[in-house]
Amino acid sequence: MMLRGGFPLDAKADLNYAVYGSAISTVHNNLESDRNFGGRVGVFLPGSRLELGTSWQKLLQDTRTNSFGFYFAWQPQRLPLNMHGEYARSNQGSGYWVDGAYRLSQVTYWQRVMRRLEFAARAEQFFSGETSSDEAEAIGLPGASTREGEFGLNYYLHDGVKAVASYGRQFSSDGNSNLWTVGITYRFLLPLGRVGPR
Repeated sequence: MMLRGGFPLDAKADLNYAVYGSAISTVHNNLESDRNFGGRVGVFLPGSRLELGTSWQKLLQDTRTNSFGFYFAWQPQRLPLNMHGEYARSNQGSGYWVDGAYRLSQVTYWQRVMRRLEFAARAEQFFSGETSSDEAEAIGLPGASTREGEFGLNYYLHDGVKAVASYGRQFSSDGNSNLWTVGITYRFLLPLGRVGPR
């Protein structure tokens, strides 16, 4: 169950929030969940197109641990740049990631092609916590402290359809590896009601 929303604080800032709770589920096939409670709150500054926020979660069973994090998102007015970052900490470990995407729409050479092209890069680091490597891997975390860097290209075929390709390198005491990604993403929206004036 989740309650979310937002409202203007004043002419220069908006506040958004989400509060949620989850019941325990032991149904297999990716429908399992823990009993927990948490939320997030963020402040968006429309003038600078910057959002800053924090989140918190309490596990209401077993070890009854707390998790918390901080995030930011920024889209400067004068550049076709999109930046995101997050830091999170729990007993399973802690880590951060920062990524950015620069749309090449300002390049005048081959403008028809370049305005649809975006260069993307990402850096992340994970520090292992109190759990064993098997437990960490069971919940989708690396089994040891890990560093990773990645860069790639996104090409917008159509509004909502994007082709992606990237290469990355992962460094860990469990062994280093190359990461290759190729794919297509499709974004769709389903309106839940009438749009526009009646």
